[in-house]
Amino acid sequence: MTVLALDHFTIRTARVAETVTFFRDVVRLEAGWRPGFRFPGEWLYAAGKPLLHIVSLSDDDTELHAYLGEKGGCDGGGCIDHVSLRCQSLSDMQQHLLAVGQAFRERLVPEAGEHQLFLEDPNGVTIEMIFPFSADNAVVGAEMDRLAMRQDGEGAP
Repeated sequence: MTVLALDHFTIRTARVAETVTFFRDVVRLEAGWRPGFRFPGEWLYAAGKPLLHIVSLSDDDTELHAYLGEKGGCDGGGCIDHVSLRCQSLSDMQQHLLAVGQAFRERLVPEAGEHQLFLEDPNGVTIEMIFPFSADNAVVGAEMDRLAMRQDGEGAP
């Protein structure tokens, strides 16, 4: 298995507009397309690729928790939800994780062309590893629910 690059990072925040403004106007990322997840948020891009996923915290985070899981408070570095790595050789990584006894979860997202693995580092930071999706890919870890997209068509490319 080879890690190719940092894919994206995700911030959970109740201050979505301020966060978007900062990363757009100060860091100079660009707002762009986001899949039709069942929870609000924004994606910001660098060089045509989504680098920052901003997830909106609200009074009802049921859909967010169903998709990403519950996290503790959000302050400073605690707002970082997960770090995502773009990878190749899915089967090699799955077998390696099984061999070393590392628990992991998997989600298939064919709409985004992704097969995702999620594991926790010793500090509780979620690490997402993204591999190319193929209908031939096997799920060998704990299978997660498939991504549910909104039915209103919003978020489609």
